[in-house]
Amino acid sequence: MRRILILLATHLLTLGLGFGLGVYLLPILIAPDDPPVAQVQAAMADATYHTTFRRDLKGSDAVHWAEGKVSVSARQVAFNGKMGPGPDYKVYLVQDFVDNKADFLKIKDKAQRVGEVKTFNRFLVDVPANVDVDQFTTVVVWCERFSQFISAGQYQVHTPCVHGDR
Repeated sequence: MRRILILLATHLLTLGLGFGLGVYLLPILIAPDDPPVAQVQAAMADATYHTTFRRDLKGSDAVHWAEGKVSVSARQVAFNGKMGPGPDYKVYLVQDFVDNKADFLKIKDKAQRVGEVKTFNRFLVDVPANVDVDQFTTVVVWCERFSQFISAGQYQVHTPCVHGDR
């Protein structure tokens, strides 16, 4: 009986470890190539706003993090750095700086999703034509599948004036 329990426990542990590694490694294995450095640098040079993603934010941890330069223009959000890999990453623009999951969830219904991230060293996300980046202050990367905060960078300090508030 003891041998059966040990075998069951070790097999369940191996299965759990394999599943966990699969969830972590699959996005890396299926990720497309990063956009070319020159293309990202050109987008960053043309951008109106610049900020950084930092690893030491309250909501970031050893697995969920990003670190590097971020630029925001009317046409694109560009990132050059490193990001912990994961599935289903989305880029949002928000009006208030957030640095963790709980704070992002409080304002997520007002957040503007602008695109998806499938690469983990550099990315370019096209901003939809109907989105005015001047009306937001912060860019956030969020994992939809696991409701996990990845990182954020505040590109404007002031709260933008919404039309009709004057």
